[in-house]
Amino acid sequence: MRIRPFTLWLIAMVIGGWLTVLPLTTEGQSTLVWDKPERVTRKEKPNRKPRAPRPSKKVEKVPLLTLQLRVLKRLEDGSQVEANPYAPFHTGDRVRMAFKTNQDGYLYIIHHSEGEDGTIIFPDSRINHGQNFVRKNEEFIVPAYCPTRDFADTRDCWWRMTPPAGREIFTVIFSRDLITSLPNEVTEAGGRVSLKVIEELKATSDQMSIKRTSRPNLSPQQGGGAGGYAIWITNTNPKDNEELIDTIVLTHGA
Repeated sequence: MRIRPFTLWLIAMVIGGWLTVLPLTTEGQSTLVWDKPERVTRKEKPNRKPRAPRPSKKVEKVPLLTLQLRVLKRLEDGSQVEANPYAPFHTGDRVRMAFKTNQDGYLYIIHHSEGEDGTIIFPDSRINHGQNFVRKNEEFIVPAYCPTRDFADTRDCWWRMTPPAGREIFTVIFSRDLITSLPNEVTEAGGRVSLKVIEELKATSDQMSIKRTSRPNLSPQQGGGAGGYAIWITNTNPKDNEELIDTIVLTHGA
């Protein structure tokens, strides 16, 4: 077999350490997409409070807002495994969710029934010192602490699927700036959130499309460390990348 000159050059560059070969996902994308900077146009929006004075330039080179979701299921022996978030759960199943972000920002998680007002479950005074400002690659699990008759340890906390069958709905919001129309203080944890507020946030967001992909096999430094059922959710619009809003549905089968 004859090796072409370009192939010989490529091999020599890799061996010599001059060329880094990036691992690829199943979709052919570099696994560095978690950290990949894009030219993002910053937009002024109502009810926002930046953590620090916003730079005067309108365009910043930052990653697109991305959230990692894992659904965890408790086994009979007390251990936990990742579960397929799209598969139905059954009465008696105990589940919880783990969230991680690809950059610093503000995280809100709201649990509600379809078409009804919701309850804030993050921020919570028992998680992250009651703060909803989260750091890149920090993973938070909800619920984290709760009184329960099933287990002596309040940290062994899960949602238990109980009749009737239906859907558990969660609105997840990850924002570059603090959103003043949502609960942000410890004293407000567990408070109600009007469906109207959520709809208004969606109305002012031009996130265009939400991309959901299975998380590639990354190193912990790149946001990895989870198993095969983790999902990445990304706001793909660089012209309006101030927030990421998505609805997560866990189905409780009959």
